[in-house]
Amino acid sequence: MIRKIVLSLLIAALIIASIPLSLEACPACKNLDDPIARGFNWSVLFMMAMPFAVFGVIGGSVFYTYRRAYKE
Repeated sequence: MIRKIVLSLLIAALIIASIPLSLEACPACKNLDDPIARGFNWSVLFMMAMPFAVFGVIGGSVFYTYRRAYKE
């Protein structure tokens, strides 16, 4: 069992190591002085933060309602 896990990790490491470095980012992300690249990067950050914000608001309102009901 351990032999299969080690073999699969070794294969995954070889696959990751074989990917060329040119595939790390899109062409727009490499020139960070370009306004389009900055806009693209900010839009990705906002899209990544949105689920945390939505679940935070929902969780905060549930917590607030629970604490308010518990005090009464």
